[in-house]
Amino acid sequence: MESPSELKNMHWSEIIAKQVVEKKTPPYAVMSGITTSGPLHPGTLCEFMFADAVYKSLRTLENHSKFYFVADILDGFDNIPEPFKNYEKELMPYLGKPLAHTPDPMGCHQSFADHFLSEATDAMEKFGVHPEILRADKVYEEGKYDKYALEFSERKDEIKKIVQESSLRESMPDDWHPIMPICEKCGKVETTGVTGYENGEYEYSCDKKTRYGAEGCSYKGKAKISDHKYKLLWRLDWPARQDMRNVSAEGGSVDHHTRGGSISTLIAVHRKFFGQEPPILYKFGFLKYKGKKYSKSKGIGHSVHELMELLPIPVFEYALLRPDIQEDKELVLEEKTLLPLISDFEHAASLDPGSELARADRKKAISYSLTGGMKWKAPLADILVNYAIHKDWARVGELLKDPEGVNYLSPYILRWLERCWVPDKYVFDLGRGETPSHPEAVRKFAGSLNDGMSADEIQALVFETANALGIPPKELFQDLYKVLIGKSRGPRFGTFAIIIGIPKLKELLLA
Repeated sequence: MESPSELKNMHWSEIIAKQVVEKKTPPYAVMSGITTSGPLHPGTLCEFMFADAVYKSLRTLENHSKFYFVADILDGFDNIPEPFKNYEKELMPYLGKPLAHTPDPMGCHQSFADHFLSEATDAMEKFGVHPEILRADKVYEEGKYDKYALEFSERKDEIKKIVQESSLRESMPDDWHPIMPICEKCGKVETTGVTGYENGEYEYSCDKKTRYGAEGCSYKGKAKISDHKYKLLWRLDWPARQDMRNVSAEGGSVDHHTRGGSISTLIAVHRKFFGQEPPILYKFGFLKYKGKKYSKSKGIGHSVHELMELLPIPVFEYALLRPDIQEDKELVLEEKTLLPLISDFEHAASLDPGSELARADRKKAISYSLTGGMKWKAPLADILVNYAIHKDWARVGELLKDPEGVNYLSPYILRWLERCWVPDKYVFDLGRGETPSHPEAVRKFAGSLNDGMSADEIQALVFETANALGIPPKELFQDLYKVLIGKSRGPRFGTFAIIIGIPKLKELLLA
């Protein structure tokens, strides 16, 4: 057992993995999932990224581990998302039916659910996340939930009391039942209710009306649990599938962990109904944009498409995995946040997690190890300066001896330039000179330059020259930048001079 001081030095994914090994029995399983009812949202990326981080940390301790990702595509279709608004007439009749039984009006996927599930699996592929995908419709069809549906139904009063108490409800509807039948006539699942049950057979009526306008067809039918034409209520489905797959750890956002929320019921079902301890249930904070929770409907935050266009995926992973799991994650891309984030990522890439590191650096090193890794070798700052000078990606790659890395970053950099996110000191045309305030100091400095000088030596020469002539070094730096790029500031001068080259630098300063 690690001491509190040792735990402080561990990354959150390592702490969760340690808890799993200490409290659960192998083989270990990590689970996560989403309902694919609309376009992929940046917040939902956390569902698979955090679980994958726990899985990777767990694999370092115990190789026999699994990662399951559940697609809750048997949930009812309750809203027409923005991309499908033009198909409202075609989709309205399917409201209340399972997502997996609702057609894709664009015709590119087998169902509405598959259309958006493909977005999630495509993103996982790009992020290098490879869980075993569990489609809820298939798991139900295979009868894997039947034993849970039977037991919940046979002990309905007991499970009803557990749900009521754990969800802090004063009362429960008289017609409450653990299962939601899929109507044999209209195919809806949100408008049905069980009216009678005995020995695995049930009667139901499709006569409910949902808050979003779906109405039952008034059909009254009979079915058997063994027909697999039902789904469990969400608060029962979750613990059932955890038990089914012997799940060791699963996360949930803050809203699931509120008092009386679904986590409360999940824990109660495991302990009071299944007679066992629940999985390790870690909580993760919200993804935020300038203090507000990401929200597509309110236009708050970046879209997934925008994020993946503007930020290299490993840096994106690092930004979400670096903070503590329970912290809210601020993800704002703009001039003042972009380069500091990538600079921190480059720093993390240089760290060896196996060596003696400060606590903060070790956590950064582990966060980096959970990403796809840095795809470029030359520092971003050097790439930016070289591109400003040469305006030729092939030339930049050649000079920095990193053609593949420069090629990888070039489309991102061009988009940053379009949005004016690259700091002004990296955006210039070499040779657009202005008359310096201290021309004699500039000439003296240029005359003192010698081939073979290092960046630090050139930097020091600026101070030596300024002090010898009795002028503030800051003013000489400003003059040098004015002559070279027509601005009063630019990249660190010593490094800048090396990139330009001493002969070219002297030529420009003495022109």
